[in-house]
Amino acid sequence: MKKSQKNSIILTVTALLLLLIGSITAVLSRSEKKPVSQTEFALDTICTVTLYNWDGEGQQLLSDVFTLCRQYENLLSTTVSGSDIYKINHSHGKTVTVSTETAQLLSDALSYCEMSGGKFDITIYPVKQLWDFSGNNGAIPDQDTLERSLRQVNYRQMVIEKNRVTLPEGSGIDLGAIAKGYITDRIAEYLQNRHVRFAVIDFGGNIRVIGTKPDGSHWKVGIQKPFDSASIITVQAVDESVVTSGIYQRYFTENGRLYHHILDPSTGMPCDTGLASVTVIAQSAEQADALSTVCMLLGYEASCQLLRNYPDTRAYFVTSDMNVLTVS
Repeated sequence: MKKSQKNSIILTVTALLLLLIGSITAVLSRSEKKPVSQTEFALDTICTVTLYNWDGEGQQLLSDVFTLCRQYENLLSTTVSGSDIYKINHSHGKTVTVSTETAQLLSDALSYCEMSGGKFDITIYPVKQLWDFSGNNGAIPDQDTLERSLRQVNYRQMVIEKNRVTLPEGSGIDLGAIAKGYITDRIAEYLQNRHVRFAVIDFGGNIRVIGTKPDGSHWKVGIQKPFDSASIITVQAVDESVVTSGIYQRYFTENGRLYHHILDPSTGMPCDTGLASVTVIAQSAEQADALSTVCMLLGYEASCQLLRNYPDTRAYFVTSDMNVLTVS
């Protein structure tokens, strides 16, 4: 072989090796990105989003996520003046035109009201207004006032015709048991559309994991022991949502009795089903959010029957005496 040919081969092999090393280095640098995270107060809770891989500028992507979160909050909040829900609740019986997304979420919420036999009712708003679970100074509503407000609670009185929503005078909607899950799903879709494969969305304990952990293993999520900072059980999740409803999240005590925020639409009082919490794991955060509250209101036995209609979900029930019951 001529010397010039040898040199040419050596140069070619060297170039290929440099190209290969450069490719490996690029892959490693991408895989070794440090996670980026952002925390803000939104949706009336502490919200944190953590990215483990991303394209472009991670902090800008997180900023865009919370901008989107605030847009949905301004659409679905009961307290933000001018939101679709605020306008419905202050319509005095008049028809209100809402966004397509709001109309769809309201339709979804009504389906949970129906399948729960009314134990879950998004028109509980007039009754919820009588309670204050924001601190330890809560008070039990006057019985006469409570009974008057209960007459306004009936999801069947809400009429949805495309984007037009009508509620009777004095009625109102509270989407606290489903809106956070819906928004979580929209944020997850947004990130996945931007090629994020590994991420954790934590909206006040509503957890949504995207994909697996970067090393391919399952995410591990601790389920809080009621009235304790420790976990009572740890569950695994891949590209799923883990949502818990519990009597320990917002409550006050009076005369030795605990009053919590999950209200029974038939009585206007905190539900008493022998459960301290219910955690539902599902692909949809909206579904997990709604079902966790529905199951708290129904109790364990009725929930077992209901969850047969959702074969892709898992549920963990923590009883009042801290036993853990599983449905999968």
